[in-house]
Amino acid sequence: MTGDAVSTTYNPTPSSLVACNDLIVASDWRVALEQAGMTSLNALFEMPGELLGKPGLDDWRQRLRVTLARDGAVETLYLKRFRRPPARALRAVRGSGTGASSVAGVEWEWMRRLASEAIPCPKPVALGQQLSNGREVRSAVLSAAVPGDALERQMLRLRQQNRPRLRGLLKPTADLVARLHQCGYIHRDLYLSHLFHDPDSPVEQSLHLIDLQRVFTPRWRKMRWKTKDLASLNYSTPSDAVSNTDRVRWLKHYLGVSKLDADAKRLLRGTAAKTRRIARHDRRRRARLGLEEGHR
Repeated sequence: MTGDAVSTTYNPTPSSLVACNDLIVASDWRVALEQAGMTSLNALFEMPGELLGKPGLDDWRQRLRVTLARDGAVETLYLKRFRRPPARALRAVRGSGTGASSVAGVEWEWMRRLASEAIPCPKPVALGQQLSNGREVRSAVLSAAVPGDALERQMLRLRQQNRPRLRGLLKPTADLVARLHQCGYIHRDLYLSHLFHDPDSPVEQSLHLIDLQRVFTPRWRKMRWKTKDLASLNYSTPSDAVSNTDRVRWLKHYLGVSKLDADAKRLLRGTAAKTRRIARHDRRRRARLGLEEGHR
């Protein structure tokens, strides 16, 4: 990294974030990272783990599942690494509204911001970024795994074995999405695969929102973006798991109303229309990538 500037301009809160060589780390993870030798950007790029492939994932980005000993227990974390991102990715960083200098920095900032708004999401553990003349060379972000598993994978089991639990998730899921939108955030990838549910927790505390890379705060056409989020969630919810009646009930929870008025019915129609467009787009995408039905 000789000759390259490493940016650490995130002004960490002393009680929660600390500098560790060329990384910024959560203070309660510093000892574990030091014991594992994970105290530099080089170390994050050399860190072994389970590579999590994904159809269509660009080769300049990597996702890994890693483990780390902490306080006598083995913890699961997720590591995202980015090397020489293309111009379109750098434009997305500049347009994210986060003030971040790297692709990894964008997700780091969204995790911090959403957590500050009491929106349950992964906890950021470490951030490193290498810049050359203001342009990203590489970056990495490490985050702690949230409990449970994706609702997308749990849906089959819940609809077959525990429909009351499934129905009980309608309101907390609606409340989480409503809070996200009320705070001004749009997820842009709001599928069941990005909502994690912990069956061992009280239902009101069982959900977390993950994969925050594309979150943003729109200035204009906010309802259009909210509708897209709602349609993505609607599309990814199997029709044999959640009935149309329950979907309307979900929307009422989301809006905080007992009866749908004209505006709510307009939102319902708009969500249904957008869902159909997402379905057509997804069919074309799956055909292009040779994916099976339902593989996201």
